[in-house]
Amino acid sequence: MIEKIDAGTAIRLLDAGKAVAVDVREPDEYAVGHIPGAKLLPLGEVNSRAAEVLPEKEATWLVYCRTGRRSAEAVQKLDALGYSNLYDLGGILSWPYEIEGDFEGHF
Repeated sequence: MIEKIDAGTAIRLLDAGKAVAVDVREPDEYAVGHIPGAKLLPLGEVNSRAAEVLPEKEATWLVYCRTGRRSAEAVQKLDALGYSNLYDLGGILSWPYEIEGDFEGHF
């Protein structure tokens, strides 16, 4: 079962270096704004590039997109690929913390 994770718990894990955020949106969306340090793995590339972008299957990965639809699909795909510590962070639209990028007026 894939667990949802709230922003408060996620930021504590990220700040402590115990997890890495994974953005499954498209590169242009990532460029507009993303969680600092997030790895980009577009949903359409999860099956073909997960091993390259997310080499540690036992690491803690916090998967997010814009609203939560793509992140839910991505965690299912990653789970099927053998990733064991996945959390569905949902959408960046509800992320109350720092966002990196030129997102003024884009969300």
